[in-house]
Amino acid sequence: MEEAAKNFMKKNKFKKLKFKRKKNKFILTNPKLGLNLKDFLLFFLIILLISSSILIYILLKRKNNFEEKLKLSFKFSQIFSLLFETMRNLPKPSSGTTIHNYNIKGNKGIGICTICKNENLYLKEFATYYQKLGIKKIIIYDNNDIDGEKPEEVLQHFIKSNFVEIIDIRGFNSAQLPSYNHCYEKYRNQFDYITFLDFDEFIIIQNNESINDYLYDSKFDKCESILLNWEMYGDNEFIKYDSRTMIERFTKPVEKWNRGKSIVRTNIDNLLIISVHNVGVNVNYFCDSNGNKIIPPNYLDFTSPIEPESYIKHFYTKTAEEFCTKILKGEGNINSNHPRYKNVLQMRINSFKKFNKMTNEKLDIIKKCSAQMIY
Repeated sequence: MEEAAKNFMKKNKFKKLKFKRKKNKFILTNPKLGLNLKDFLLFFLIILLISSSILIYILLKRKNNFEEKLKLSFKFSQIFSLLFETMRNLPKPSSGTTIHNYNIKGNKGIGICTICKNENLYLKEFATYYQKLGIKKIIIYDNNDIDGEKPEEVLQHFIKSNFVEIIDIRGFNSAQLPSYNHCYEKYRNQFDYITFLDFDEFIIIQNNESINDYLYDSKFDKCESILLNWEMYGDNEFIKYDSRTMIERFTKPVEKWNRGKSIVRTNIDNLLIISVHNVGVNVNYFCDSNGNKIIPPNYLDFTSPIEPESYIKHFYTKTAEEFCTKILKGEGNINSNHPRYKNVLQMRINSFKKFNKMTNEKLDIIKKCSAQMIY
């Protein structure tokens, strides 16, 4: 484990983002965060207030005459009033955002960052699909167990053609968000856009154009983050895995959600990814899939247009057999010893029951799966 951590650090030569291993946990430290003008002024005024308070205390201690103390206190109270009024009237952040370069119609293309654990059955379908859609490259963070399956075994063709690159983070826990932050910082100069997807998520462009034609349309010129909603799919009444692709097996959508994933501009300085759904710190201009500006209510849910030009097919549950494998591999951002871990797994089981018509055979598989969970 220690050797894997050292190799990972050595291979990637981290500069701005630092990773460290703590009790088998892969964590991001000292991310580069920026301050906007209002933040800076507020910070400066707070320091000024603290300094003034200390100065008042020292001066008052030196004054013996009560009348002089009173006059001095009055003067400083006026200064405090002025400072508080200044803080209260600081300019509000602009409703828009500053984008360093609106004209991104270059040739850098779109990249995908993703993380895998026990996903070998689905890797080839994922890579084949997105190569046809026009993605430039897929960066995969290999988070399998040290002695687990290896994605290279099924992706040799894509690796040789430089369409897929694999980063070794095998054996680490809670590695998803740190991996996404590292991916954005390290690879942002290679692409115009980066999106963060799982292997059961497939972007659909309604008019069958390539993702490049879609994203380089002028309607997205001011958009920093484009939010695509999920269309959820269940098990299609299948019980066990078979060798057909997910797109071939699961054809009946069960629900559309105001939740999904985002495609992000790579010219956002100091981006900090804190959610797999709606990456967000230092992103100010969000658009829906039709290019309309939206204000996401939180980091999970966002509004879908009535007739979206694109969306994500999310094969969330697949079959009961595959779903069991999925939840037994653990969570990307929560350790098994976390207080919320059991609740999250139970929520996923409830989602399977919600999206699928339950039978005794399915219930038996889920029951056996639940008994194997380690809390």
